[in-house]
Amino acid sequence: MKHFLCLFAPVLLISPLFAGCAKEVDYYDYVSEYRSGVYIFSEDGEELKIYCSEREAPYSSDGIKGEMNSTVEIFYRPEKSFDSVKISVGGLDGEMSYQSVTANYYMCFTADDFDAASVDVELTCDGQTKTISAQNVREEGVIDGREALKCVTEYDGARFEKMTEGARFAGEIYVRLLYDEGCFYYVGVCDREGQTHAYLLDGTSGRVLAEKD
Repeated sequence: MKHFLCLFAPVLLISPLFAGCAKEVDYYDYVSEYRSGVYIFSEDGEELKIYCSEREAPYSSDGIKGEMNSTVEIFYRPEKSFDSVKISVGGLDGEMSYQSVTANYYMCFTADDFDAASVDVELTCDGQTKTISAQNVREEGVIDGREALKCVTEYDGARFEKMTEGARFAGEIYVRLLYDEGCFYYVGVCDREGQTHAYLLDGTSGRVLAEKD
C-alpha cells in the first residue's frame, strides 16, 4: 500500500500544474467593436442618435482584432435640410457633414461614452442655435456587452469551439447595443475569411431571437 501511495503522489503533484497551465479562452478579448451607449432624441419629425463605442481603427472585417479606440458617432435628421449644421455636446464640437444616401448629418469624435441618463446637444443650423436633450436608452435590467456575448457562446458553443485553436480564437467579434422600442444586442462573429454569422438578442433576458449569415 505504501508503494502505491508513493507512485500516486507524483501524479497528484503534477496534475495541478497541468490544470494551472490550461487556459480557458476569454472571447471578450476578441471583441473588435462594442457599442455600449445609445442616446436618442425624436420629436415632430426631427431625430438625433448618438452611438458610443469602442472599436478597432482602422475598421476592417478581416477576423483579426486591431487597436481599439473610443468613438462617439452622431446622426442628425432634421425636418428640413440646411447648408450648415454645427454641433456641440459634452465638450465636443464641430461641423457635421451631410450624407445624401441616408439624408442625415453625421459627426464622429474620439471620446468615451457619456455614461449619463441624458446629454444636452447644442445644434446650430444655418446660424440658428437650439438645445435638445438625447436620452440614454439603457434602462435598468438591460445586460451589458460581456453578458450578451456570454449568452451567445452558451447558445452556439459549437461554432466558437470550431473557431478556437488551442488558447486562441480565430476571429473577431462585434457587440452592438440596439434600440427599437426596447433594447436588443447584435452579436456578430467574423472569421478569417471575412464571413460573419450574426445573432439578435433580447437586451434584458439575453435570449437569442434570430440568427443569420
